[in-house]
Amino acid sequence: MKRTTRFLSGMIVTVVGATIVACGGMQVRTDFDPSADFSRYETFFVLEEAGDASAPGFWDARIKTAIARTLTAKGWRRVESPEQADVAVGYQLTTEERSSYQTVSTGWGGYGYGWGDWYGPPMGGMRTSSTTERRYEVGTLIVAMFDVAQKQMVYSSTASGEIDERQQTPEQAQADVNGILDKMLENFPPNSG
Repeated sequence: MKRTTRFLSGMIVTVVGATIVACGGMQVRTDFDPSADFSRYETFFVLEEAGDASAPGFWDARIKTAIARTLTAKGWRRVESPEQADVAVGYQLTTEERSSYQTVSTGWGGYGYGWGDWYGPPMGGMRTSSTTERRYEVGTLIVAMFDVAQKQMVYSSTASGEIDERQQTPEQAQADVNGILDKMLENFPPNSG
């Protein structure tokens, strides 16, 4: 039924969004509904739409493949429609450009050890400073799971970190995304007992 898929996809858009491509220093945050009984969930459906922020190019398929791979390894079974599923799973991806600054000072400062200590008031000394800006992108991936029968979110995991811009083979790119999903769902399903 198209309406179920649209409703669940719409809910994903309201969740703070996003995804990582390949990153270092990844931070993962997880949240879940403590009243949800995860032991009764056995089947899942990966939503086709990723809200307004789907991954570009081949990344959409890689992320969906990684979601299915990780949940299947957890003992869940993938089904062909949300109506057949206990849980519908979707994701969103965002990137944000950030800057960091590093300032390096050289020389002697005016710490009272300049020429002035012996011959009058401190004169300071020679000092130069240079500041460099480093621009980088941070990617954020959120994976959200929805109880299909109750039409409410029961689990979310967010990973964010600096995007690695190096050229990768398709196989390495998939392995990186698999690793990210493994980390995001490392303690899944949560112990709600």
